[in-house]
Amino acid sequence: MKKLSLTMLFIGVVNINLYAETLIADRPGFSTGTYTVAPGMFNIEMGYNYTFDTVSSKNDTQDFPLFELRTGITENLEFDFLLDGWSTTKDFTERISSDITIAGKYSFLENEIYNISFMTLITFPTGTENDFKPKNISPLFGLLWDYTVDASVSLFGTFQASTYRDEKRIYDFQPAVGATFSHTDKFASYIELYFIVPSSSSIITEVIDGGFTYLLRDNIQLDINGGLGLNNESKDFLGFGIAIGF
Repeated sequence: MKKLSLTMLFIGVVNINLYAETLIADRPGFSTGTYTVAPGMFNIEMGYNYTFDTVSSKNDTQDFPLFELRTGITENLEFDFLLDGWSTTKDFTERISSDITIAGKYSFLENEIYNISFMTLITFPTGTENDFKPKNISPLFGLLWDYTVDASVSLFGTFQASTYRDEKRIYDFQPAVGATFSHTDKFASYIELYFIVPSSSSIITEVIDGGFTYLLRDNIQLDINGGLGLNNESKDFLGFGIAIGF
C-alpha cells in the first residue's frame, strides 16, 4: 500500500548498515506483498504520486510522502502504520491531509513455490474532512498470494474488500493480479492489473500499472511506477519512491 522527516530521524539513531537480510518492500504497486518483516526489524517506505485528472488538468493532484512503517512482531506477523500525508492540487492551492491507518499482515503459508498471507487494515478519520472519503472507521481485509514460475518470473495477486458507512453501509471489492520480472540481482520490473468495484455504484475503477525497482543496497530500494486508467472513471498516474530497512 512515506515521510522524509521520520526517515531522517530513524537514520540518525540507527546504523542502517546493520540490516541483516535483503529488503523486500511492499511498494510500489496496488497489491501488497506476502512477505513479512523479520522480528525486531523495521521498513520505512515512502514516495510521491502525481495523478492526472480525466476531466481537467487543473484538477491534477499530488500525493506525498505516502509513509509506511512496518515492523516484525514474530516470524510470520508484522505491524504497520500508514499515513499518506497530503494530497494537493497541481498548483498547491488546495491541500487535504490523509487519515491514519494501522494494519497487520500474517503469513500463514510460505514455501519456495508459493506464499499466502492475510492482511487487515483499519483507517481512522483523522484527516481533513471532505465529501469523497468516509467519515468513520473503515476496515479492509485482504488475501495475498504469489507463485514462483522460475528464477526470474513470479506471479502475484490479491483480493481485498473494504467497508464504510455513509448513508448506508458501502462495500468495495478490489481484485488484482500481476507479474514480477527479475532482470538482475538488483534490477526488477512488474506489471499489474487491478479493479475497484463498489457495491453502491456501477462505476468501476480499472487500472493497469507497472514500474521498476532498483536495489541500491541490501537495505535500500528505489522505485519508479505509473498507471493507465482503462476507462473514463480511472485516472493515470506517475510516481517514485524509496524503501529503507534497518
